Amino acid sequence: MFVEIVRLFLVVLFTAAGFWIGRAVGPATATVDGIAGMLGCLVGYVLGGFLGRSLSRAVGVVERRIERLPPPAVLAGLLGGTAGAVVGATLAVPALVLVDPRIALPLGGLVVWITAYAGFRIAVHQSEALFGALGLSTRPLVRATPYAEGDGFLIDTSAIMDAQLVALTRSGIFRNDFLVPRFVLDELQGFCDARDDPRSRRAKRGLEGLDAVRRESLCRVLVLDDEVPEIRDVDAKLVALAKRLQIRLLTTDANLARNAEVQGVPTVNLRRLAADLAPEIVAGQPLRVALVKDGRQRGQGVGYLDDGSMVVVNEGADLVGAGEIDFVATSIVPTAAGRIVFARTHTADAEAQTMFDPPKSDPEITDPAVTRQY
Repeated sequence: MFVEIVRLFLVVLFTAAGFWIGRAVGPATATVDGIAGMLGCLVGYVLGGFLGRSLSRAVGVVERRIERLPPPAVLAGLLGGTAGAVVGATLAVPALVLVDPRIALPLGGLVVWITAYAGFRIAVHQSEALFGALGLSTRPLVRATPYAEGDGFLIDTSAIMDAQLVALTRSGIFRNDFLVPRFVLDELQGFCDARDDPRSRRAKRGLEGLDAVRRESLCRVLVLDDEVPEIRDVDAKLVALAKRLQIRLLTTDANLARNAEVQGVPTVNLRRLAADLAPEIVAGQPLRVALVKDGRQRGQGVGYLDDGSMVVVNEGADLVGAGEIDFVATSIVPTAAGRIVFARTHTADAEAQTMFDPPKSDPEITDPAVTRQY
């Protein structure tokens, strides 16, 4: 349509120019005027198609980058098109005064059309910058249009339940928005309603931490009512929504992060980030942690440090639920989800030490040759 309109204006313009040139150059006869007008029409038709396609390709560079037009962009485009039309009309006024009206009118219409179209496209592309310059926001609390990459994070249940979210946010590492889908809050509420479940306590602490982030930090917590009704699984909903909003996913679930990255969704693993920033733990360092569940191996007890690191205690199954107990780290294993700390109790450490310490009451220990054997 754009090409045809440009061609129409040029046909009218060159036809009028042909008549004007024919009368100015040759004798004022109907035959000469008709031939001149026909030649002008043909030239306008050819040049109109060329010019229209060239302008369409030039403007299409911007158009192809815009997949959806949010309401702020539409409003900015209308204002930009109006401003462009006004500028075009202003530029066409001298032509109406200095040139024959039969040529000036189609020329002025062409200029107004081009400037209005260009103003619309430029305003749509720069809508957020224009609204920002006016001190207005283009982001409502509920929105289903693409965000820029730096706008924030789509946050999942595991990240909300992680204790490091509040600490890292207060430190100033995160300064973007946290976008929480409504179905994630519903899942958290289901965890909170469970009785005598460690996950219930973590979910309640996560909701409290999210509220603290909203009140105390520079990050905004925005609740999204966006839904993906064709998908039932919460993790799959998150990946699909992140793809649609073109935004990063914040999680501590290594499998979810791997699945999202395969589908082209950039992710940030909160636990891995916390592990990279957490103080280093070395073998022999004392730890104080509460064991909350049994481990995979028989007799193991599992607890968690404040940074989310898993602590595995051999022969610690009897200490599950006994509150915070002092342990000693024996080894640290880094993983994709953070780190796993293996530990043992002070009693086991003392027994192990006794196995290697010679009895002080043995008189033979005073012999240096015997001491060197240990």
